[in-house]
Amino acid sequence: MQDSFSEDEISLTDILFFLHDSIGNVIKSVLACVILGGTYYFSTPKLFEASATIQMAMATGNPVESPTVLLEKIKLPLYFSQAAWTACDTQEDTTPSRKIAEKIKPILNKSAPFIGFSVQAPSSQEAKECLQAVIFDIAAKQAELAKPILDQKKTQITQLEEKLKLAEETAKALTPNKLGTNFPDTQFASRALVLATTLSNSREIKDLTNQINDARVSLEEPQTKATSLASPIYAPEFAVNKRPIFTLGICVILGIFIGLLLTGF
Repeated sequence: MQDSFSEDEISLTDILFFLHDSIGNVIKSVLACVILGGTYYFSTPKLFEASATIQMAMATGNPVESPTVLLEKIKLPLYFSQAAWTACDTQEDTTPSRKIAEKIKPILNKSAPFIGFSVQAPSSQEAKECLQAVIFDIAAKQAELAKPILDQKKTQITQLEEKLKLAEETAKALTPNKLGTNFPDTQFASRALVLATTLSNSREIKDLTNQINDARVSLEEPQTKATSLASPIYAPEFAVNKRPIFTLGICVILGIFIGLLLTGF
């Protein structure tokens, strides 16, 4: 039992001596790491970030395209405009649109028609302008996709309104005070036919009115809506790559490790 305690005391003593002998190396390595880390910190240019989430354009209750499809489209060589190339500083690249797609870091939302973007630039204003140009191009492209869908729905409404007008004119001709003039036949079968026609016409007018109202509602928000921001663009005025406390902590930890390692050798 005493031998065991003696071994433990010797082990603890060795550790204390080792730490004592390491103080000089640790101080030197920590100072070296802090100097190198400080040099890197102050020599690295600041980067600011802007982020936003957009909702896909809606046409008659459905997204004009899914976020997954949009993600593939923005990689096409000519998807973005010259203005977006300039705003995102990719006009000198051989594939500027693909470079923008990499720069904006899209994040998909699998459960809703949303897609998020974040972009970094030398200033928060440049990052925000790049993101605004990207969203403007996406909105313009999705408006083109929505136009034929909306035009088709408007044409459908026009056709339904024409049918409704004809049905209403027929209903006027079948009013009771005109039955004697337009339908002189006094036989029961004739009057029954007129009554059945009147009821059928009434149902048709009701159905057409409901269809027109439903179609008109589908052209209003939120069922029909242009590409929009889910929330305003977030562009804080602090550099995302400048974290002094984090950098100092990494330098100190790395310096201690290197100092202990050097003492061990």
